[in-house]
Amino acid sequence: MKVIDLLSLSIKNLWRHKVRTFLTVMGVMIGAGAIIIMISLGLAMNKNFETQASQMGSLTMIQINNWNQGGKTADGKDIPVLDDAMIARIQRMPGVEMATPLMDLQLKAMAGKYTSYLYVMGIKPEALPSMGLTLNEGDFFTDTDTNVLLANQYLGQQFYVSNPRRYEPAPPDFNIMEQKLTVSVDMMYGEKLQQGQEPAKIPAKPINMRVSGMLGTAGGQYDYTIFMPIEQVKKLKKEQDKFNKANAGSSGGATGGWGMDSRFGPGGTQQSGYTQAVVKVKDMDSVSKVFEEIKAIGYEAYSPIQMIDEMKKQSAGLRQILGGIGAMALLIAAIGITNTMYMSIYERTREIGIIKVIGARLFDIRSLFMIEAGWIGIFGGVTGVAFSYGAALFLNNSNIDIMGGNQMWGPDGVTRLPISYIPLWLMAAAFGFAIVTALVAGFFPARRAMRLSVMKALRQD
Repeated sequence: MKVIDLLSLSIKNLWRHKVRTFLTVMGVMIGAGAIIIMISLGLAMNKNFETQASQMGSLTMIQINNWNQGGKTADGKDIPVLDDAMIARIQRMPGVEMATPLMDLQLKAMAGKYTSYLYVMGIKPEALPSMGLTLNEGDFFTDTDTNVLLANQYLGQQFYVSNPRRYEPAPPDFNIMEQKLTVSVDMMYGEKLQQGQEPAKIPAKPINMRVSGMLGTAGGQYDYTIFMPIEQVKKLKKEQDKFNKANAGSSGGATGGWGMDSRFGPGGTQQSGYTQAVVKVKDMDSVSKVFEEIKAIGYEAYSPIQMIDEMKKQSAGLRQILGGIGAMALLIAAIGITNTMYMSIYERTREIGIIKVIGARLFDIRSLFMIEAGWIGIFGGVTGVAFSYGAALFLNNSNIDIMGGNQMWGPDGVTRLPISYIPLWLMAAAFGFAIVTALVAGFFPARRAMRLSVMKALRQD
């Protein structure tokens, strides 16, 4: 029997019992749709975890802190200094795209008659494009730039007129990109001395500074950061230390930042090195491995991926329950297919006997019933995918919050997160699973039809 004949005959046999076929297809549709919807709820939870965690920083970024350099790890190993050699070693780790030290510093700035404190972060210029930063104006600074900074979009709002009697902020249209900016390591720079305050014994020389660009809002942890080239910050830090030492006890003293620091470790031994660094990993699959390598050295480290992993662990049980409910629905549909095929065999026993007498092969008989089961799986899979997609649209566009926590506050206000997320691979997998389930359910009825005795089949009324 030709394949086209088997396909045509299988469709006619299903059409003869339209109601029964329709109900069986409905069962497969509900089963396939249920498994897609249930799994999509779990996938949406994972996706929402990643979205929420990304507000705390890029998911491929690792923050390194070395508060305990010179100390010991839990297993007794020395915690090495986080210096340039160590940064280079981390840069060479498999999966690492970029590694840069960070160095914080507090400065004082003036723009016209306005003044402000600046909390700047030194960074390698070549690392800026990998930080996930966006620009509203201007450009990133480069290795060749000097006396330059990269401002955040809120910096202009931090400037004010130095007036002891009242606070006078800069006007709303104050654009720091258009101002002549000077900075100083003296924290009293630009301030009017009050009664009893003494000027610095050795004043600090202000430095003309250029704003290369203004950062936009990316929803990350560096939206409020002011960046400077790290070599420039190191130079200013030395000047600030020198200024503080020369003006000890006067009003011109300053509180420096932290980053590349000379400090005393355990036992009074002086240690030097960065206290912070940032690592950009090439992809999320490599984050955990790089993270563990950094922790093994002895440093404290943080990555948003930790929070995602913890959330996924807490919700793993719920996702398994949801997947189990969907699988159970499809199992029930498989039982319905088996029942439909057995009923079809009992009703067509005489027909099967006649087909055998006129020369049909056993393979043709088995194929006929398997194809009928396959058609049920195909129709049920297609309608199940369509049903689940429509249900997902309804859930995501309604005010229903069946999973909880489907709203997120961000720079642009409240964002509604999806309740259901159906990727293409899930639809394809559910469709294929429905067909396979139907074929498995139809295998034993088809086998029974193939093994029917011709004599008994012909005597069947």
